Amino acid sequence: MPCSNFIPHPAGADTIFVAPFPAYDVVIPCHNRAHVVADAVASVLAQVHAATRIIVVDDGSTDDSAAVIRALAAQHPNVHAVILPRNVGASQARNSGLACASAEWVAFLDSDDVWLPGAAEALLAPAHLAHDIVVGHFSRLEQGGEPEEPECGWDGHDIRAALATGGVVGPSWSIARRSAVERVGGFDPSFHNCNDWDFYTRAAAAGARFVRTEATVALYRTVAGHRLVADHAVGATNAARVLAHPYLAALLEAA
Repeated sequence: MPCSNFIPHPAGADTIFVAPFPAYDVVIPCHNRAHVVADAVASVLAQVHAATRIIVVDDGSTDDSAAVIRALAAQHPNVHAVILPRNVGASQARNSGLACASAEWVAFLDSDDVWLPGAAEALLAPAHLAHDIVVGHFSRLEQGGEPEEPECGWDGHDIRAALATGGVVGPSWSIARRSAVERVGGFDPSFHNCNDWDFYTRAAAAGARFVRTEATVALYRTVAGHRLVADHAVGATNAARVLAHPYLAALLEAA
């Protein structure tokens, strides 16, 4: 998929970072999150091991998100704005950002979540680089509250068995080798929700190697605005679709 609706910086604006960690890009899809998207971007900009590109995709927002994103791109050389003309959903927005990525590794941070200091170094630690998807811990942060105890839906053992129980991996607290994402065509736009669960299931089925780090790398925030996880009826239908994937169905049938 070509990188379209991409607002480039002037020639030579990109900075190449030399570090003992591999290069990575971060894709941040955004729909009507003008009030928080700058927090997500700031949390990536604050990483000691800087992202090569922070690709912020406005998914046809009806609020001021596009203006906020353009302003961030104008202010920071490694922040790049992709403005979509209409709402296409989180999966396609992520794919649009992926098409603009060039680093070996890519993370997908939701616009209402934030990375914690040291997240990039924890996820890209040398011990993890023989794998394709690195999964960290996260803390829930309810609006107006304090971060809860860190958690991770996957115990770090059999990823197939874990995925057969639900969506145990989230994009905001993981990072993937870009080739592993592209191998399965990225995220499936036909999923209104459960798209993360579907993606990690297809990646695992295609042979992606998963590893867990004990580091807490993100805050999963509850902010004002609609969340896809609240669509329970559609979620039940999509969950059944994920569980019907042969990679999981065969395991469940044998149980």
